Amino acid sequence: MKISTFVFVFALWVSSFYASSLMAYAEFISLWYMPAGVSFSAFLILGKRGFFPVFFGILFVSFKFEEQILGGFDPTLLATALLFSLVHTLSYGAGGLTARYWLSHFVQKPLPLKIIGLLLISIVTALLAALSGLSIWEYATEDYQHIISTGWFAWWLGDLIGLIVVTPTLAIVLTKLTGTKLTWIDVFFEHDKRLSNNLLPFAIKLTAAIVTIITIMLLDSAVEHPGVAYFIFFLAIPQLWIVFTERTSLASLSLLIITSVIAFGVGLFNVTDQAITYQFALFIMAFMSYFAITVPALAQENNSLKELAMLDLLTQLPTRWLTKTLVEQVIKSSKPNQNHSLALFDIDRFALINAEYGEDVGDKVLQQLAAVLKTELRDSEILSRYRGDRFVLFMPNLDITQAHERAEEIRRKMPVLRIDELVLPIRGSFGVVQVQFGEGFDETIQRALHATREAKQMGRNKVVVAV
Repeated sequence: MKISTFVFVFALWVSSFYASSLMAYAEFISLWYMPAGVSFSAFLILGKRGFFPVFFGILFVSFKFEEQILGGFDPTLLATALLFSLVHTLSYGAGGLTARYWLSHFVQKPLPLKIIGLLLISIVTALLAALSGLSIWEYATEDYQHIISTGWFAWWLGDLIGLIVVTPTLAIVLTKLTGTKLTWIDVFFEHDKRLSNNLLPFAIKLTAAIVTIITIMLLDSAVEHPGVAYFIFFLAIPQLWIVFTERTSLASLSLLIITSVIAFGVGLFNVTDQAITYQFALFIMAFMSYFAITVPALAQENNSLKELAMLDLLTQLPTRWLTKTLVEQVIKSSKPNQNHSLALFDIDRFALINAEYGEDVGDKVLQQLAAVLKTELRDSEILSRYRGDRFVLFMPNLDITQAHERAEEIRRKMPVLRIDELVLPIRGSFGVVQVQFGEGFDETIQRALHATREAKQMGRNKVVVAV
């Protein structure tokens, strides 16, 4: 690991610790604990290399070096600091590495299942860190007896919120800083490619969220009623608005900013009596954001699947499904006197090309043939790859005679392809049919297929019309 990365994680841990101290509403209990997210992210992105910067960051703030220098060395405090640093680092190390394994080795799992697994790991990790950390304070000092039973829930919830809030943003930062390429992260950002880079809409939405927070806290401070604090749950609306409509990186950043504003606002506006309400709102909003992020990601996945259903990957021609849909729509909207025809053709001796030169050459033949034929199409015609080396040409508004002539034109323009050092004359056998009223697409294709077989039997490189 580069020294710069070590220094960055160490400095980030220390600075986030003091930032969390400003958010504390009880001793050792913050509304949310930012260093938990730093520790988890370091192991999630850096792997085992995250141990030393996290460990020394905790040791630095726990040992209180300035007090030791001015007041004298205290070996008990050193032992306590070392123990606390170790249990925290091991807890978040186990959680971060487990999450790393989960996301990288189960990359094919659906995104919602990945999110559920990640959140469950986070819950267990924060609980382990809270219980082990409180155990050190209880058994190593005289001032914090029975703190486990009284403080575990608030400590755990604060750590958990910090973990799930900080991790997304810091994961982005650490991957950029280290130049690390983690394929399992990409799935969370797939839909970003379709979104604008304009930051103005994001700034407006984030401002609306911050104004909402300030308004609710001012009202809570002015009105002595515990129910006022519950209005903070309405903050989920602007946050979900951001998650659904903005890039994942901006959604992560908004979650970080919004939760920070709430955490600092509790002390600033003197609403600490309702701290647990605001903390629980942070918890709910953070979890909702994780699940909400699957919505645009799944929408992107559905768009990709739709594209796969519409375009053949090899030739970039419409697929059989899309062609069937378009042909059926054209026929449904046609007048009774309109004629439409269809030609089905395949490449003569294509199996021999695959056998003699390999399937890679066969694929290039299909790609280049499709590219050539697309330049010969009329605006109204649809050329698609039906299956294998078989193609379908839909010719709207042509009767069987006109379609026969058009198929002959296409047959004569079948190209001579040059692939690597090979020169391959491409020929095709065509079956032409006129679409009959009330006939299904598959039935039409079967008649065209029968005519194509006749063309093969007649010596190939011919056009046969089905009657």
